[in-house]
Amino acid sequence: MRCSILLSATSLLALAAPALAEAGAPDATQGTAVASTSITVIGRALPLAPSSTPLDVTQPTSIIQSGFIANNIAPLASIDDIIKFQPSVWTENPNGPGIGKAETMAIRGFQDGQYNVTFDGIPFGDSQDLHHTTSSLFIAHALQQAEIDRGPGSASTIGKATFGGTVGFLSKDPLDHFDVDAYGTVGSFNTFSGGGRADSGDIGGFRIFVEGQHEKTDGYLTNSNENRDNLIGKAIYDVSPTTKLTAMASWNREFQYTTQGATLKQYAQNGDDYGLCDNKAAMCYFGYQPSRYSTDFEYLRLQTSVGPIQIDNQVYHNGFTHKYTESSDASDDNPADDGVTFFNVSATGAITKGATDASDIKGKYTNAVVSSWGDTLRFQASTPLADIKWGVWFDSQHDDRYSETVDITQNSIPVIGKTGTAFSYEYTDLGTTWQPYLEVDLHPIDGLTINPGIKYTNYRRDLNATLNKTGPNGFTSIDYDAWQPSIAANYRISEGWSAYAQVARGFLAPPIDVFQVQDPTDLKPELTWNYQVGTVAHGSRWSLSADAYYIDFSNFLSPQTTIVDGTQESTYVNAGGAIYKGLEFEGQYVLAKGLSFYGNATLNSAKYKGTGARLEEAPKWTAAVGLIYEDKHGPFGSLIGKWVGPRYGNDNGNVAMAAGFLDGNVPIAAGTIDDPTSRVGTTFSADLAVGWHFGHMSGLLHQLTASVKIGNLFNSHAVTDYAGTQSAVQAGQQAAYNLYWRQPGRSIFFNLETHL
Repeated sequence: MRCSILLSATSLLALAAPALAEAGAPDATQGTAVASTSITVIGRALPLAPSSTPLDVTQPTSIIQSGFIANNIAPLASIDDIIKFQPSVWTENPNGPGIGKAETMAIRGFQDGQYNVTFDGIPFGDSQDLHHTTSSLFIAHALQQAEIDRGPGSASTIGKATFGGTVGFLSKDPLDHFDVDAYGTVGSFNTFSGGGRADSGDIGGFRIFVEGQHEKTDGYLTNSNENRDNLIGKAIYDVSPTTKLTAMASWNREFQYTTQGATLKQYAQNGDDYGLCDNKAAMCYFGYQPSRYSTDFEYLRLQTSVGPIQIDNQVYHNGFTHKYTESSDASDDNPADDGVTFFNVSATGAITKGATDASDIKGKYTNAVVSSWGDTLRFQASTPLADIKWGVWFDSQHDDRYSETVDITQNSIPVIGKTGTAFSYEYTDLGTTWQPYLEVDLHPIDGLTINPGIKYTNYRRDLNATLNKTGPNGFTSIDYDAWQPSIAANYRISEGWSAYAQVARGFLAPPIDVFQVQDPTDLKPELTWNYQVGTVAHGSRWSLSADAYYIDFSNFLSPQTTIVDGTQESTYVNAGGAIYKGLEFEGQYVLAKGLSFYGNATLNSAKYKGTGARLEEAPKWTAAVGLIYEDKHGPFGSLIGKWVGPRYGNDNGNVAMAAGFLDGNVPIAAGTIDDPTSRVGTTFSADLAVGWHFGHMSGLLHQLTASVKIGNLFNSHAVTDYAGTQSAVQAGQQAAYNLYWRQPGRSIFFNLETHL
């Protein structure tokens, strides 16, 4: 597999040889190298907003530029904090901004893992279901731009889950002048964070920066502290006017105590900030829930031209490691639910029940190591008739993980169960993706661009299970593939007004869970047909965009929770089809020099076909409004509020429930699909940022920025999300209690940044 990557890189270098040879004698007639991850530059007023839409888009798009990130987002923030104000976006981080992982990160009702996430144009995600642990990734201070594409994109949009959209992040480039940047944050929840960046400046066409940050915090939730370290470096060498080499490497390490949500009774007894307890006799004790993450991301990129053909090649690697221990139910504060039963295995293989330690804490230890190697190879050529783009994406993702039952009380010794082993599962998994594409930009008349394209996706999953969760052991291999045609058009009605339309097919292979609970051949890949129309208008003092979308989703795989050896696990069922549809609006008006008003509003519907039941975690509407002010040599600030409409946290996978009980003693009628006890009403939160850019200071300080950033300004503690259920049914109850998340309380962070 690595040989194929090296062959690709070698062949590319061979193609680029003419450009490299002419580095000393550049040809001024040649075009610049293709930039598939270029920074989008929008009009002067528009960068003030949380996001804006360019005129040349062919799908609903929101661009978040560096100025907004720097002025209004805390340097320690994670990616969920950066995108939370965008249309149809809903994120939830119960432990505070940038602290711990986001529990929800949804776009139009599509959940994390159902849309694409890229870093400098490279798709990445967990091998299990493509989700992302936001707190273990890069930080806001290292990012130049974020782009939210609420659609599958054109044929050249690579990734395993593009039908739900793409959230793309671009890292900052090295500066062309020498600079040392130091910054720090101190604030709520005993939070301390500090970092620094050093830029070499341009040295004969070569420039590099290195940046590091450390964060330490107790977090908003009780006993849920976090420590995090981030390192990133990037170097660019301009070989010639048409050839550029880029190398990037990042490393992130995080420790946290993992929470699972809490019951309403626990919130009432312990406060709205309850996360984990300090009672060693109960499963909720924080010391039983340590979680360690480490990630790395590296790539080598060559951009060049050979004659009329522009070439962009990235060879990359990214890694993800997660090692953690947790009790059987981190939300359970009742010592009566404790207990560990050991089973014995005789020399003949007979399994017999052994001793039970009623006061011991049962848990599991899990180790997951994921490593991806890949190559994105893109070509582009312009002809008198059309602009042609073609290329291929290759990705090989190896996953090695196991989980075993342990007695946490007895120093986490393995606990042999009734199956004769302590392991719940042990397997290796290899996911291989090939994605070639071809698209054309046609310009039949002035102002009109038509973009037809075709992409083919082949995804092969090879699972070698020494011990599967509940499915068959041994080797299983299945190929999923699909042709993904697309066509889009953008018409420039006038200089500042455009309209666009898009039809495209989306694809997503089933997650690994389907291999572990049933015959994987029973489930087909998820497919969508996406239909979108929209318009964008820019005036001298304002911008406005509007769009309508309709998404026909077939083979929708819906998770259902089962209990495996006392631990909650997810299984997937084919819930048939679903329809996503809605309207989205976004705009900005410049009220005065440096001061603008921003707003967006969306109406969203995500329902199963046939029953009409709403999909879980899909709000009916979202909205955001705010005032933003910036003087690049003086004060800046913003006040932005976000509403998230009502939604359900559990839809039972489009399968009608039998009559029974939920959340303790709440009776449920037969035929119910949307769980009424999981319904969350409309929630609101507002963030305030104020600061000042100081010019030349005394001594070596040539720039100083001080700011205060306040999250959840009005200190709401509303329930924001359903978090599942407890494992055990408490005495006197008919069903396990529901778990919920609440908004983290008001946070205040003081930030200082200076350049030497």
